[in-house]
Amino acid sequence: MRTNMVLRGVGVVVGLVLIAGAFVLAFFVTPNYVARLPDDTDANRSYTGTFKTLLDAQEVAKGNLLSAVKRNVPLAIERTVKVRDTSDNTALVSDSRTTTAAGNAVEKTTWQYAVNRKTLEPATDHPASWTVVDAQGLTVSWPFGAKKQTYTGWRPETRTTTPLTYSRTESKSGVSTYVYEASLPATRITDAEVLAGLPPAVPKSTLALVTQVGTLSAEAKQKLAVLLPTLPDPVPLSYTLQSADTFWIEPETGVVIDTQRSQQRTAGVVAPSDGAFLPLLPVSDVSYQQTADSVKEAADDARDGRDAISFLGTILPIVLGVVGAILVAVSLLVRRRGTRGGATPAGPTAPTAPSAPGGSNAPTGPTGPTGPNPPAGPAADA
Repeated sequence: MRTNMVLRGVGVVVGLVLIAGAFVLAFFVTPNYVARLPDDTDANRSYTGTFKTLLDAQEVAKGNLLSAVKRNVPLAIERTVKVRDTSDNTALVSDSRTTTAAGNAVEKTTWQYAVNRKTLEPATDHPASWTVVDAQGLTVSWPFGAKKQTYTGWRPETRTTTPLTYSRTESKSGVSTYVYEASLPATRITDAEVLAGLPPAVPKSTLALVTQVGTLSAEAKQKLAVLLPTLPDPVPLSYTLQSADTFWIEPETGVVIDTQRSQQRTAGVVAPSDGAFLPLLPVSDVSYQQTADSVKEAADDARDGRDAISFLGTILPIVLGVVGAILVAVSLLVRRRGTRGGATPAGPTAPTAPSAPGGSNAPTGPTGPTGPNPPAGPAADA
């Protein structure tokens, strides 16, 4: 009896623990420790496209401005996003890119960001030893649980932001994605790494040849002619970036499944008097997108992440909750049924009177079943 009660109690306790564990796993562990940027993230993505126009920096340095503009040059970009360190819910993430034109490297950049591992927004509570870009908005990916809304995106080349506007839902490589679009108007390039790969200045004599290239309007040629005498020699160059971008995002994990970009960089000079930018030459006009293999790899990464979130956040909690509920129910039901169906203990049995002679169980009077004999009168005289 006592052993059964102990077993029933253990069953109830274990069942309640399983139910509580299901709630903790679904509403605390998964959202806070599973649905976030993994600390072993090391994603490599490849892009391919074409430089419709490309300014050859070496030819510019030689003063060969007319032959410096190349056309229809094959482009390739290798990008690696890697988590370098973590601190609680903050990650140190590097974004490295190498751009090649016809196999020759034309630009290499590496930016580091401190991001919240769930929202992917910049984090300010990172270790002081981390060296990061003071960015705003999304930098390396979208948040876990992305929504159909407009986000703010960071443009590292210009160190400015741009809206990332939800456009539609679309299947990409077998994955349902949210499609976001971004548009950046011509904006000054200010990032030191990008500027390091561009010609910093040109001789005045070379710049004067721009009027012969034929890409400037009559008004721009007139402005340049007026501006040239006021500029130092060599003339410092400034650059702008303009782009139109489309991104396909798996919403549950925030993984970027595919990217398509059209970007233009333009070289120009800044007027000393008012700081106005005068565009002169196209540095690059390029269109590119992720390779088919990279799209597939990103889709696989998204599925793996989504499956992990689904298993730990939904499937396993349901199993634990159901098993826990069954244990509690069975333990309580067995106890109640045992109480209802058990026999009531009997009291002491009363002694049975001895049977009368002849086998009759009926009680008899002192002299027989007909009652006592009548008293006799006095004896008769003889």
